[in-house]
Amino acid sequence: MPTTVPVFKGKNPFLPGAEFLRNPYEFTINQSLQMGDFYMMPFLLRKIFVITNHEVVAHVLQKNQKNYVKSPAYRQLRLALGTGLVTSEGEHWRRQRRLVQPAFYKTQLEDLFRGMTVVAEKYVEELAEKSALGENLDISKEMMAATARIVLKTLFSTEDTADINEMYRVMMDSQDYLVFRTVKPYLIPFAYLNGQHRKFKKDIAWFDAYIFKLINERRKDPNPPNDLLSMMLTSKDEETGEVMNDRALRDEAVTLFAAGHETSATSLTWTLWLLSQHPDVVRKLRIEIETVLGDPNGCQVSRICAS
Repeated sequence: MPTTVPVFKGKNPFLPGAEFLRNPYEFTINQSLQMGDFYMMPFLLRKIFVITNHEVVAHVLQKNQKNYVKSPAYRQLRLALGTGLVTSEGEHWRRQRRLVQPAFYKTQLEDLFRGMTVVAEKYVEELAEKSALGENLDISKEMMAATARIVLKTLFSTEDTADINEMYRVMMDSQDYLVFRTVKPYLIPFAYLNGQHRKFKKDIAWFDAYIFKLINERRKDPNPPNDLLSMMLTSKDEETGEVMNDRALRDEAVTLFAAGHETSATSLTWTLWLLSQHPDVVRKLRIEIETVLGDPNGCQVSRICAS
């Protein structure tokens, strides 16, 4: 573990961290290459430690996690996500973790996987139709839409196109606003003047009303669908027997939607791009699909992948 920590000194002494604010991703990559895998950067009135050293990461996240709290950026996320697993910590996090965990047991996920497969196959068919018409496709947007459909199906058994489109729009717009607040906190006051914050509050109010309506209907349903919402409704803390109230259910549902589709969509986008650059790997993938799934003609997803 490093014994000394290099310090990045920016060009603007009146606005420490200005270089980071202009392009956080590029700055972090470039400085890590120049300064090493563990360095400190003054940022406004704070200090940021940038870590890519595996020993330090283990020290913070695994060996001494109780000594650290989540960054102020999570306060911005709470405006949309509430106090779900991503934003909470301490005893509240542990309680929610115990409550959510039963929904992700292997036996529970097997049924969800079948539903995911149906949605994926239908979406691949639509992509094939677009491709046959000669349409140019933005694969990043397509993967975002596909994973949003899958998450909404597994979370709420929702397949209504209007609902899906509106929920997707609300989360994308809300995410952009929260990133703005996190990266440019000095501009937050202007968001209250130009209507950005008002629009954000309106979007979140719509999302909350939609989720609470689903929760209320699900509690009254004698034969609820087998989705994540139903599973979380019936999940109990194995130590205390507690169940989640409506607000906790809302926070976890929104967290699962927000965190569950973009990361997967980004991974799929880059995976497809890399596959397009490596035909030898594609050949191996085709063989694996046939080996694992059997006859590729029996699965629309594998048929498209192998074409």
